Amino acid sequence: MDGNRRYANRERIGRKEGHVKGFNKLHETLFWLLDVGIRNVSVYAFSIDNFKRTAEEVDALMDLALEKFEVLLDDMDLVHKYELKVLVTGDLTLVPEKVKNAALALMQRTKDYSRCVLNICFAYTGCNDIAHAVNTVASGVESGKIGTSDVNVKLIEKSLLTSGMPPVDLLLRTSGEKRLSDFLLWQCSGAHLAFIDTLWPDLSLWDLVQVILEYQRVHSSQIFVKTKLNGGDCNGHAR
Repeated sequence: MDGNRRYANRERIGRKEGHVKGFNKLHETLFWLLDVGIRNVSVYAFSIDNFKRTAEEVDALMDLALEKFEVLLDDMDLVHKYELKVLVTGDLTLVPEKVKNAALALMQRTKDYSRCVLNICFAYTGCNDIAHAVNTVASGVESGKIGTSDVNVKLIEKSLLTSGMPPVDLLLRTSGEKRLSDFLLWQCSGAHLAFIDTLWPDLSLWDLVQVILEYQRVHSSQIFVKTKLNGGDCNGHAR
């Protein structure tokens, strides 16, 4: 969700208002994604690196996150309609207590749903996620609960903060930046990467449709080639 500050500069509004526009766009985009059948959505709402911004901007983002968490808690229509489980993934010890408590309450309130998942990466980086997983496994080995011969890729993957979620199929980054910026590094290892120039608050349904169609085209082509190499029926797999 990149481009909120540039949007604010372009529109000559405050940075906080730019971030508000960005959060509102997330709400709208989530409806679009759920309506076309995408059941797992992860968003990069706040990086640990964002704590390096001015205290004023960080405080504004924390207040905005608290407001949006409380809105979801007070109005569960979206959650009930889509049977939406909300996860807040990251190091919540780094955020204000009231924000942490609202995030935990939201996860507790939606934990029994499983049809759709909204994973909000907040106070998160991919490197911190991987380090957390490695430390968890190392602690298990040190305590004797895990044998050294049991340490493998699957075990580390199970120890990630996103454990239980499927790997990322499609990653979309707005605003013209062509880098991952420490977002779900492990989980994106096989993802189709889409970078578009549109600023996040300007994202349209048509932008999203174009990205999804491009993903489907590339994915179908890959299945076609793999199936041909394996001597299979391309038509059956391509569907």
